[in-house]
This record gives sequence, structure tokens and C-alpha cells, in this order.
Amino acid sequence: MSWQVSPVASAGEEVPDVEGAVAALDRSVRRIRERILNGPEGRDLGESARLMRTRMLDDGRAAVERGERWSATVGEIEVTLSPLDERA
Repeated sequence: MSWQVSPVASAGEEVPDVEGAVAALDRSVRRIRERILNGPEGRDLGESARLMRTRMLDDGRAAVERGERWSATVGEIEVTLSPLDERA
């Protein structure tokens, strides 16, 4: 999984499932809101994260389960989910 909050931060992490990806995104958004965006921009980021979580758990999970890569952008948040290589 990789994610970006434009233009503030970007990161990536290998997680076992979509729930783990959502948790990783939540941790990053929480840190950004605590350290950088604590006013109206932070509230907007929180709402974008809420909407992104829903998309990740619905469309993102379905794509990953089919073995496909999935990307979406909501507000300032961009997320890409890739299936783990099960041969590794």
C-alpha cells in the first residue's frame, strides 16, 4: 500500500490486508492532523480520510481480492493498494 497527502506527506507500508492498510492510513492522517493541519484543513483531511476508508474497504478490497492494483483519490489523499505477491 502507498499513500500521499498532497502536498504534505507520502508513505508506504506492506500490510497483510486492506484492514491493515486502513489502519496505516489512519495513523498517518492522525499524525498529520496533530502536527501540521490542525484547523479547518485538518477537518477537511479527516473527512477525506473517512471517505477514503469506505472506498478502500469496498472497491479497494474487491480489486485486491481479484489480484488487481487499485488507486483512488479523495480530496488531498491518494491511495494505491497492490495485492501481496503470494509466491514470495
